[in-house]
Amino acid sequence: MAGWLGPAADASHAVAAAAARASGQGASFTLTVVTPDVDAMVQDPRHRSPAFGLVECPTLEPGPIAVHEGALDLFVDSAPAALEMRYRLDLRGSLGQRYVLMGVKDVRRRHWFPTVLTDTTTLFVDIWDGSEPAGPPRLRGVFTMGTGGVLAQGLSFRGGPGAIARYLIYYVRRCMSIYLRP
Repeated sequence: MAGWLGPAADASHAVAAAAARASGQGASFTLTVVTPDVDAMVQDPRHRSPAFGLVECPTLEPGPIAVHEGALDLFVDSAPAALEMRYRLDLRGSLGQRYVLMGVKDVRRRHWFPTVLTDTTTLFVDIWDGSEPAGPPRLRGVFTMGTGGVLAQGLSFRGGPGAIARYLIYYVRRCMSIYLRP
């Protein structure tokens, strides 16, 4: 996922991203999300899977920043007829600096026409200095994933056919529970 992050902590994510885009403050991450046991993930109320990878954010550091510990909580109930996909990435810089990236994908029915593709590919991102979020974030913005990224993600699934099928069935059912509501 890639997008724009800027130092506009008291602005909305969209306003911060627009300002960052105007000043060329791009950022991205490449993650691997591992679901060792699909059935256990589905039963977990947080639907948590570990994540690892790299964050590219020249505003913080010139080179890649390692995800020291990360998690994706997939389709957590957040409100009636709404789900969230929550990311938390604890980052370690090249000289030991610590940052926390937290992101949310807001999955809800907004119109008569389902917005599932936009909702599941738009991440509202905040980054704090340190090991815990405290006070306003240092950076805020929006990441997105285009059609090519969605295709690459789908092609990256690994595991037995039964596990992949159970994961995809869970994913589709959770989306349908939101977008096919009366």
